[in-house]
Amino acid sequence: MQAPSDNKNSLWLSTQFILSLVFSLVTLKLNISHFGNEIFGIWIAIASIWGFSFVLDFGFGTAVVKYVAQYSVIEKEKINKLLSSSFFVFLFIGLSIFIIGNLAAYIFYLSNKNLVPANLVKPFTITSVILGISFYIQYLVSFFKAVFEGHSNFVLSSKLILMQNTLVLFGIILISILKLNIISLAVVYLCTTTIALVSYILIFITKLKKYKIKYSLFDFRQVKEIIGFSLSVQSMSIFNSLIDPVIKYMISYYYNIGLLPAYEIARKFAVAISGLFFNAFKIVLPKASALLDKSQLVDFINNDLVRFCRLGIIYSGITFGIFSLPIVMLIHYFFGIKEAILIFIILSLPESINNFGYATYNFLLGVGRTYFLAGLQFINLLVVALFLFIGFKIFQNPFGLLGYFVSVLIGNTLMVLYLHRNWKINLLDFIHKVKLYKLLMLIFLLVCVMVTNYYNLINLYILFIFLSAVSYFIFRSDFKIYFKLLFASLREKVVAKIF
Repeated sequence: MQAPSDNKNSLWLSTQFILSLVFSLVTLKLNISHFGNEIFGIWIAIASIWGFSFVLDFGFGTAVVKYVAQYSVIEKEKINKLLSSSFFVFLFIGLSIFIIGNLAAYIFYLSNKNLVPANLVKPFTITSVILGISFYIQYLVSFFKAVFEGHSNFVLSSKLILMQNTLVLFGIILISILKLNIISLAVVYLCTTTIALVSYILIFITKLKKYKIKYSLFDFRQVKEIIGFSLSVQSMSIFNSLIDPVIKYMISYYYNIGLLPAYEIARKFAVAISGLFFNAFKIVLPKASALLDKSQLVDFINNDLVRFCRLGIIYSGITFGIFSLPIVMLIHYFFGIKEAILIFIILSLPESINNFGYATYNFLLGVGRTYFLAGLQFINLLVVALFLFIGFKIFQNPFGLLGYFVSVLIGNTLMVLYLHRNWKINLLDFIHKVKLYKLLMLIFLLVCVMVTNYYNLINLYILFIFLSAVSYFIFRSDFKIYFKLLFASLREKVVAKIF
């Protein structure tokens, strides 16, 4: 099977990212309007358990991509053993998670009458089981997706994700028109994941005829090799992925489960903004992985890494500062939930710092500091849980979410200190080069806007016009320079294609 070109893969990945975000916002709006904040809030809480479960593949998803890519060039005879071993491990792990996930849903939500009223326990118990089955099927989908991505075929996976999201959208529109219950929503996801799995299997059989998945080819040594490859990466992913369900549980248990839809709206916008930057600068990981000695690493940190960190600060200033007004207008008019705007401002604080730290995170991952990053994510998880508990107990309002900001601030500080300790980086020089003071000014502005918005001291739009104007004043020189560089780069590519 011939792999698509890099440009084609990038185009489809970008298209899939943007359209999936649009689809998710539309479906979120329809679900909130149809089910209401309380019922859909419970759905979000229970669904977060299954969302977290997707990362529990013990590194097999990443390993399938890596080893399929490796074995397709050399040692082609080992691919069938790899696929067979991995597939049956996916079957076993998925079934185990299905059982544990349903127990977790019952222990944390369904058995708690304060979170799930007695009249809703039965329909949500059925909903949770259906979501579990849907998760199991989607878990198997992730196996086949990894096989094709191992062949650098991101076009296929992007197309199938878009197909699945489109079917979900049509299903939710139908639910809204026919006024169906929450169980029907779970059935829609079950049907769409089933269609996706059947599609992957059919394409696998027709396009990759030379590959076989048989129990007789199961090789326990292959399983041990895969686990050894990515156990630390899996630990890091688990701790990181636990943060969102922990936040949702803290909101549900210590504040108000009806706030979850507002949190989900704000999170989608904030995480989409930072996620776009994170995906764009994954290039740091392979660059760092190719560095051979300490002098190269130090040189990379003082030049490339500094530039990427500075660009992250500028990106935060543009997205969460200069262009904050249109984002807030979209949240206000499309969803009409006031709390979502306040939570978006609160989440802008940690995500602004994340944009600064993503390059360092990918650098440390590239040079193999996975155990440090796993420990860092574990600390983040503990800090998030502790500060959310304290925050909701003290404030009894969405300000409790500032616990997430505190954890991100601590995590990014520790990463910079780690650079200083291991590669003797001059901290003052690093801070000066990345222009950290601009990030601190943006954070100060966002805190002022957050407090002003909460107490309704100034009209919402006047407030964000002020934020946009001051942010432009802070970042105007960087804004102009980087857009000129971007325009020049695009122009060069166009000229190169023409001639």
